[in-house]
Amino acid sequence: MSLNKLNAFLLLAVIGCAMSVVTSQHLSRRLYNELEKQQKLSRQLDVEYGQLLLEQSTWGAHALIEKAASARLGMLTPSQRQVFVITPEGVR
Repeated sequence: MSLNKLNAFLLLAVIGCAMSVVTSQHLSRRLYNELEKQQKLSRQLDVEYGQLLLEQSTWGAHALIEKAASARLGMLTPSQRQVFVITPEGVR
């Protein structure tokens, strides 16, 4: 009689272990899929960041700023006679 109880207990233990293995494998696969999604998003954000840096350097180009200032605001580069250098001693 005690052998049947031991067999039943061992059977339940084996079933419990099998269920925990299945559960942990499922969780592992789900987490791995989430990791893949996050890595893909990271790569996309890296590409977008590179594009934004390129765009920033383009917009920061001196010639482009000068062109925009003259076209939109009517600003012009001053002539040499209109430029004054101010030093601590006075105007040169």
